Amino acid sequence: MPTEDEERAWLARIERMFPTIEAWFKRTGEVPPMPAPGSSLARDDQVYGRLPPSHLAYGGIVTAAEHLELFRVGLTASRILYPSSYFTLLRSALMGSTQALWVLKPRLRAERIAHALQLVRDDLRQSMNLLLVDTPAELGLDDDLDTARAGLNRRLVELQAAAAAAGLDPDKVPGWRINMTEMIKTVSELVHADHRGDADTRHGASLLWRLQSGHAHATPSARVRQIRAEQVQQHPDGTLTGAATASFAEVGSASAAAVLFLNEAWRLYELRCTAP
Repeated sequence: MPTEDEERAWLARIERMFPTIEAWFKRTGEVPPMPAPGSSLARDDQVYGRLPPSHLAYGGIVTAAEHLELFRVGLTASRILYPSSYFTLLRSALMGSTQALWVLKPRLRAERIAHALQLVRDDLRQSMNLLLVDTPAELGLDDDLDTARAGLNRRLVELQAAAAAAGLDPDKVPGWRINMTEMIKTVSELVHADHRGDADTRHGASLLWRLQSGHAHATPSARVRQIRAEQVQQHPDGTLTGAATASFAEVGSASAAAVLFLNEAWRLYELRCTAP
């Protein structure tokens, strides 16, 4: 359990991030910078025009900035340290910035393109899953669903052609799946490459992701871990109760990880949009 002085220090760190978070969010309301002709990102975009890497990266940036802004607004307005809610926001911020970095960070174009196409495949999979529902015949939507499924299948064929043009095996495309835990681990290693940061720093994002996922999925053990032993009360009938709590140190660590990733995503997006 952090001391009161440690908690005040962490709150100060969190609040120092707020002007940057607010500026990022306002920036996402403006026209995004487009890849200049001849830039690294413009060349990456040639692989798949329907949903190019620049769109995937910027979409992740916007998602991260939006969730960080809601975290900032919520904490500023309420001054309440909710046990789990902030972690779900910060999880989405970490996810968005991670997806952006997965497309932007690798040094080799072939790796960046492979990552971008895998994200497109995941997007198609999610869209297809939306159509896997039992639709009452009386709603008259059967024909529309068939049309939508056919359109998604055509897009999958297009994606396979793009993969083949990029030197990837098109037959493997339908089986591509995104594993966010592995993606965050990979991106964290890329962000902290060249021995920047100690082992805790390099692997901290993966641990935060797992802990935050527990809150996002309402996992009972996620809340149980937040009950401090000294706060457990025993009642006359022998039952025990305890309230889940969070600390500014925990929330601060989670927000700092998302801000670090998003800062790097902004930097790389601007860099790869710039013509040589």
